[in-house]
Amino acid sequence: MSHEIRTPMTAILGYNDLIADHVTNPETSSYIRTIRRNGAFLLEIINDILDLSKIEAGKLEISQEVFSPDRLIEDVRSIMNVRATEGGIELDVEYQNPLPALVSSDAKRLKQILINLVGNAIKFTSQGSVRIVVDYVPAPDAETNAMPAQGMLYFDIVDTGIGISDKLLERLFQPFCQGDASVNREFGGTGLGLAISDRLAEMLGGEITAESELGQGSKFSVSVAVSEVAHSATAASQPNDSSTALPSDDGIEWAIDADILIVDDRRDIRFLSNTFLTKAGARVSEAEDGEVAIRAVQQSLDDDKPYRLILLDMQMPRMDGYETAQQLRRLGFTGPIIALTADAMQGDMHRCLEAGCNDYLSKPIDRQVMLKKVHYYLEREA
Repeated sequence: MSHEIRTPMTAILGYNDLIADHVTNPETSSYIRTIRRNGAFLLEIINDILDLSKIEAGKLEISQEVFSPDRLIEDVRSIMNVRATEGGIELDVEYQNPLPALVSSDAKRLKQILINLVGNAIKFTSQGSVRIVVDYVPAPDAETNAMPAQGMLYFDIVDTGIGISDKLLERLFQPFCQGDASVNREFGGTGLGLAISDRLAEMLGGEITAESELGQGSKFSVSVAVSEVAHSATAASQPNDSSTALPSDDGIEWAIDADILIVDDRRDIRFLSNTFLTKAGARVSEAEDGEVAIRAVQQSLDDDKPYRLILLDMQMPRMDGYETAQQLRRLGFTGPIIALTADAMQGDMHRCLEAGCNDYLSKPIDRQVMLKKVHYYLEREA
């Protein structure tokens, strides 16, 4: 279902961007921006529904990776500060105690929780401030335990917003729970974010609680269990997702001078990816399935003109992306392979890497993210 939903969204949002490149009329441009804005909102709803479905089906997997909690918190602050500034809200981070330099937990899911809670706080605060108060309590036996010490990270998200009634507080973490009709009309939303965050916090060894007074603001408290990691373990414990090493400047126009093969059974997705890459300077070939891709790569190797990089959809008929990647490696293709996935489950990501892919792009495909990642791997392989 994730694949079937996200693939059409790739075409809808991607082709909207292609149209935007050819439009100069201001009124038409505003219509296109409206499509993009509402498409992004629809994608948020899709993501929430898929996440909740995975959790309730017991299919959502928690990964363990090493990360810097300071950097993660700064990422959240940086992302949400844009929204806070737009609303005239002050966003501050306060540290109660020093944090470990490195910890092990699921950074992606922790960030998801924090962005959801901070986003809600900003959304329901018309004036004043939102504070993220961070604390860390190490395990009592941290110095004597031979295993990685399990401590607790604590976050209080405190706002000066509209507050929550006692009646709503009782059912706040239930799926599809929202405020009264007037609040729904003004602020919108699906009522899924808190339910998902609550379940994720439990899976991370903690919990979420809420305190609020109507008209006086709210405080959401999050705790998650983390394992402290020694500095010497950093290199061996870094997550496989190499996107952490990508450049961060979204304003760059990426120049790509390389022969690239796109493998996808959807013609519109091939055309979209081809257009993005061709405009950046790449020379692009296409294959509609894994078998065609293998023949094309074999021919390129025989001609001593191998492709520099392959973009490979993982859900295809006849031969899926996982088997295709394995066969490409057996053929002797050594260049980067970037998987195109629906980001259905964390296990799928690891499966892509185990099959021989270097990295993955989640659908819907973002043009800037795609070009950044392709440029990064081409530069690294040069």
